[in-house]
Amino acid sequence: MCREGIDLVTLKVALKHSADRLEQETDHLRQWSALASNVNLGDVSTLLQEALERVSGGEELVAGCVRALAGLQVQGPSSAGTGVTITPV
Repeated sequence: MCREGIDLVTLKVALKHSADRLEQETDHLRQWSALASNVNLGDVSTLLQEALERVSGGEELVAGCVRALAGLQVQGPSSAGTGVTITPV
């Protein structure tokens, strides 16, 4: 899903949507884990809890990217020499 010439706003919005989907998945995993626990499937519930922790960590990282891009959008590109030029729209 990478394309040349992607602008800052498009990338930020796409990542925001990804973070939102990950948040929904954490809610689903939490519910499935509770259900598995309620029907005495402790091993499955434990695995789902581990998956929940991992997905939650990914959600936090993606949300951090969104915040960083929002900051770039407000400030404009830095002169740190990252090799990427982002032009705020």
